[in-house]
Amino acid sequence: MDSPDGGVPIDLVGISDLHGYIETTFHKNPETGEVDLNNVENPGVTSLACHLSRAYRANPNALFVSSGDNIGSSYYLSSYMDDEGTLDVLERFRMDVSALGVHELDHGLGDLEGRVLPYATFPILAANVSGSDALSAEGDGRGVFIKEVDGVRVGFIGVVTDELPKLVSSSTRAQLTVAPAVATANARAAELKDGDPANGEADVVVVLSHEDAASTATGFSKNVDAVVAGRSHVSYAQTVTGVEGNEIAVVQPDHYGLKLGMIRLNYDRDTKKVSVANVENRDLRQEYCHEDDFGGINIFSYKRYNKMMDLGAARAVAQLGTDYLRGSDGVTPGAHTGTESTAADLVAESYRYWLADMDPMEQPPASTHYVGVVRADDLKADFRYKSTGNYHGEVPADQVDGLFTVDEVRNVSPDDKAMGYLTMTGAELKGLIAQQWRPGADSVAVQLGLSANVDVIVNSAAQTEDGAAPSIREVRVDGQVLGDTDTVVVASTQELLTGGAGFTLPHGRGVVNVGSLGRDITTNYLASFNQQILKPSYAKRQVGMSATPKPGQAGTVTVTMDSLVYTHPTEQVLGARRVRAVSGDKEFFSQNIDLTVDRSGPTTGKASFDLTFPADAPTGACRTASADSCRWVTLESVNAAGRVLNSFYVEVPADA
Repeated sequence: MDSPDGGVPIDLVGISDLHGYIETTFHKNPETGEVDLNNVENPGVTSLACHLSRAYRANPNALFVSSGDNIGSSYYLSSYMDDEGTLDVLERFRMDVSALGVHELDHGLGDLEGRVLPYATFPILAANVSGSDALSAEGDGRGVFIKEVDGVRVGFIGVVTDELPKLVSSSTRAQLTVAPAVATANARAAELKDGDPANGEADVVVVLSHEDAASTATGFSKNVDAVVAGRSHVSYAQTVTGVEGNEIAVVQPDHYGLKLGMIRLNYDRDTKKVSVANVENRDLRQEYCHEDDFGGINIFSYKRYNKMMDLGAARAVAQLGTDYLRGSDGVTPGAHTGTESTAADLVAESYRYWLADMDPMEQPPASTHYVGVVRADDLKADFRYKSTGNYHGEVPADQVDGLFTVDEVRNVSPDDKAMGYLTMTGAELKGLIAQQWRPGADSVAVQLGLSANVDVIVNSAAQTEDGAAPSIREVRVDGQVLGDTDTVVVASTQELLTGGAGFTLPHGRGVVNVGSLGRDITTNYLASFNQQILKPSYAKRQVGMSATPKPGQAGTVTVTMDSLVYTHPTEQVLGARRVRAVSGDKEFFSQNIDLTVDRSGPTTGKASFDLTFPADAPTGACRTASADSCRWVTLESVNAAGRVLNSFYVEVPADA
């Protein structure tokens, strides 16, 4: 099909970062639940099918392409099907070729090689990645695929971001080598246009780049005619001037199928020249349509997919021995987000586990601190022992309690928040923790869940003063006191790390945007226990404690403690019940904890008393007191069985 001016039109229709968003959804009225069919939320396959049908009608040789992340970190319904539904849709839409994205590697290189590549009916290209024979063999090999269109050879080169090693697990990183994406694409493009049939030849060269267009587009050479980019989830559509003064059509079609990138090139058979006729992104929400030539593509009407979704949602990922609850007002879990909770701490620990598995610092564990942080109100449900899942008859009814399913994890974290990590100093982490207290605000505290390797001691005396925020006395990570200049890497939602969740963080070193979803991270963490029964330890991550010398009584201190217990009655039964003082191996003091729930702040679980140090208490170098040597004792919170949950070091000068 030649254009009126005698050239051959080459139409590229592109998507980027689909992430399994195949369901069409519309906005709902939050009060009435009524669906507004004139307000599209996710265009899904319905609008995509319609616009692809129009493109194929206009040019039967139109090429449907992707810059990667078709699957992985996926919309929950697609993830329930292990993304097979999404790959089937792309096959039905006649996808020609895709670049490799970061999230096709979410489940490791073995999953990509053994499941994804064999299942996909189109080549997935990564010219700048070596270490996988299966990946290198895709298409025509070495990250290149050539397709003939009306006698014109169109060569595709797929590349993935240079930052791939920072965004995948350490085991995947160890197996792959990543070369610079733009330089590799330029080298392959030069081969495709060097006149040597031995290395493959193309009349038109298109780069499918899983990297942000704005940062890379002008770096491509004269041998590149068009670029379909992605990864950063932003729109871009321009004709740019390449590094050698050449004209390049560049499109980046947003994400989640919200837009469709459209490029028209003209190839002149006589001059062998390529020119740009059109570059645009088509908004599939604003231009929503539903008529298509694929015979209807409502994937959710197929029994096979519905069964896959049912079974995927019902897959048990953990065996709980009891509840992990959100903060309570003493009655209802989730009613109090200003206090520490076992549920938020569990999610934060899953973030740390994920980050440690990636090991982005590539340092021995002893020299790198990884910490998980989650805002408590990100959790929308509890981890309940009593089953709330639907097992669709796959599990006997008398065996479902304790099983926690994929769908139940999604109920806890339904917002599909993307994850990242940020390197900061010890002082900056303390500053982040201190922002939990909001004196004078409607909510006097906004609690952060912290991973299990973090212990925070705040000045409890300050918490009892109306309108004052406590100072952070000490933060321990991995059992070590965190110094102000120490380095710590924090995993959390991109929203929190970039200051969009009411917390201010340093941005100088930059947040690494991984894009993995919090619910997937928590799911994988729970599954890592292989059905081992999980129970909270009921040790608190954040507690208040102060000990001040009692005037006129040498060797005696006034101790004030708070935040020693969780807020729900069922957890208080299993948590700390009393505080005891131990000198050497002897308990010499005990007091019950006041379990009255602080309904606005984090201080539930209080104790205050005068403590006189035994004359024979152990002595050693002083940690905080201004003296040559100190006597010291240990304060411990213990449960009803006498198990120690939290412990604190308290000292007085030896001559006191």
